[in-house]
Amino acid sequence: MKKRFVTLLMVVSMLLGVMAFQPALADSAEPITLNLWHIYTDETDTQRIVIEEYIQEYEAAHPNVKVEQHILQDADYKNKILVEFSGTAESVDVFSYWGAGRAGDIYNAGKLLCVEDYMTAEQLASIKPGADNNFKYDGKLYGMPRSSWMMVLYCNTELFEANGVKLPETYDEWLDACIKFDALNIIPVALGGGVDDAWQAAFVYEALVNRIVGADAETIVLEAMAGFHDNDGFKEAAVKMAELSTARAFGKSPLEIDEFTSNAQFLSGAAAMRLTGSWFTKSIYELEESLIEGKVTALPIPKVEGGNGKDTDYVGGIIDGFFVNAATKHPEVATDFTYGLSLISGNRLHEIGDGFTAFNLPVDESGLYPLAVEVAAIANRAIDGFVAWDTFLPGDLADIHLDACQALLVPNADIGRFMDAYKAIFD
Repeated sequence: MKKRFVTLLMVVSMLLGVMAFQPALADSAEPITLNLWHIYTDETDTQRIVIEEYIQEYEAAHPNVKVEQHILQDADYKNKILVEFSGTAESVDVFSYWGAGRAGDIYNAGKLLCVEDYMTAEQLASIKPGADNNFKYDGKLYGMPRSSWMMVLYCNTELFEANGVKLPETYDEWLDACIKFDALNIIPVALGGGVDDAWQAAFVYEALVNRIVGADAETIVLEAMAGFHDNDGFKEAAVKMAELSTARAFGKSPLEIDEFTSNAQFLSGAAAMRLTGSWFTKSIYELEESLIEGKVTALPIPKVEGGNGKDTDYVGGIIDGFFVNAATKHPEVATDFTYGLSLISGNRLHEIGDGFTAFNLPVDESGLYPLAVEVAAIANRAIDGFVAWDTFLPGDLADIHLDACQALLVPNADIGRFMDAYKAIFD
């Protein structure tokens, strides 16, 4: 850990050294306060630590700049940011957010800064081709990508081996494994789809869509916002999710627990599987409550027989990053700070196996956890993917999607009602 932070600080220092040669930033004696909003409330979280370190380095290199943090939990944050931007958002300069439709709402209101106008050619060239697709509007860059993620199925190999259950490669094998573990009073798939964590329910549906509909067709429908009801695969995915729920694949009461509880179920060895993003890898190694280090393997989303999804399809991509308020009083400094924060943050996530950096600059991979190497191997085979729908869709439509997916976790889920809900999005 110490080695990786030394490497991180060396990269930060190099980056800030380059910044110091920018006269517009270095020569100004004007006191500047940047208000940074983000969701990293846990002071032990890697991203929170990186932000703290970067702020210290940036302020040291720019003595006239002071960065104030505004930190809220995810659900509260989403609501508060929209409240702020319903006005002038005077207390927001830089903020973490999700691109595509989410940030599109703020862009459409004319309240995102076009950061491309304040970046150098070298900075723009440092972003990997395609990594900024979800941060561009009308062909110009309005936000900084950070890193990509992908969905994987984490499996407790000790539980699988001890109970003679096969690691699932197909949907049928996944369903069979869930039925067997439930009969043994072992939670098959840890999932907390409660009020504030409906995205976990959506993950299951989106995984099945990926394997049944396929990433290519899924992308066409989501980007066009049309054709959902013309493709039977979207309904089949709902049917299969309801089938898993009926088989108690997600335990007895997935709507009554949250993400924290479902993580604890898997980390304690009480659950056999966890379907989530690649960011979860570090929790297996770094959290004190984890009892499963060395007992976990990562698998791709199980295939569905007859489905249109390819082996190279995946759920994930680059959607979260940092944006600048168009009303900031210091657009040059805010953009400069945001670029450096995004780069360092993305590289750090890559170094611990929590994601894959959006930038071309060097990354130290020597400290990757073994499970992160497994996830990277899956990622290296991936070609076509789509991000989580609730981060792609505009906020009001994302809520419809999340609510509909939660409804698939109740007994005797109404598939017709589920499909009808999407008329508000796609028709």
